[in-house]
Amino acid sequence: MVDFKNIIKTTKDIAAVFNGGTVKGVIDDDVELLEIEPLHTSINGSNIVVLIEPVDLSIDNNVNVGMSVGGEFYGRVDGIATYKHTRRTLRVGFKMVKSYILNGAEAVSSNAMTANMLQQLVYPAYTATAKQNTSVLKTPPFFRILYGDLIGDFKGGQRKGLPGFISGLSVSLGRGNVGENLNYGVNETVLPVEYTVSIDFQVLHDHPVGWYDGKFAGDGRTNFPFNTGVVINQTADGPGMAGGNPGAGEKTAVPESPSAVVAQANESGNSSMVLNTQNNPNPVKGIK
Repeated sequence: MVDFKNIIKTTKDIAAVFNGGTVKGVIDDDVELLEIEPLHTSINGSNIVVLIEPVDLSIDNNVNVGMSVGGEFYGRVDGIATYKHTRRTLRVGFKMVKSYILNGAEAVSSNAMTANMLQQLVYPAYTATAKQNTSVLKTPPFFRILYGDLIGDFKGGQRKGLPGFISGLSVSLGRGNVGENLNYGVNETVLPVEYTVSIDFQVLHDHPVGWYDGKFAGDGRTNFPFNTGVVINQTADGPGMAGGNPGAGEKTAVPESPSAVVAQANESGNSSMVLNTQNNPNPVKGIK
């Protein structure tokens, strides 16, 4: 005999989890969880955090340097290289596996709802207008992803999700014969035991990236892109401050320029020498 009261209770319990913001199904808390936090929407006013117990996790951290070569001239072997950008992308692959026999029907249904949620969240948020059946785009789908000490923003020893957007999402319902991948969920549903998921993630850093006076990101951090456990913030206030770069509002002459030479000469009081060029018939006082 089917225990309908227990089915209804289990269904309500699962629904409460997914409606409470933290999307956490029946998972093993001893396993390092993959956290995916959408920034463009919420559930019942609560921020959403999707917690996934990944199986066979793979992480590919890719950096693409955009440089073009042009300006080819007669007698010049190489063209002129022009820098455009450095872009970082992640490819995260894993499986979500829950069995009716090992984990129970509620785990199978919860796993399916997590698979649904992942696919729903890559869509943007809209705002309904006063006109019937019309809406306008509110927010594109942006995310933060965190996994242990391998994916995240670890500035100053913090553990915060890495910001960006999902450029590609694949959810496979089973390799080979789909029928062999099915099992029972709540309320006599027949659902996959295993989902194979692949996420392409374009990173959008919310802090300076690059070298500032010999310090990476301006503060000499060692925790990029992975958390090493060693915190070295040589300039806590970031680039443009103690890092040695001109701060906001400061006007600094271009090094090696005539104005810089004159300024240095006036500061040192040494104007015994002159800086002269072939194109400048009027000598400029400066230093040697």
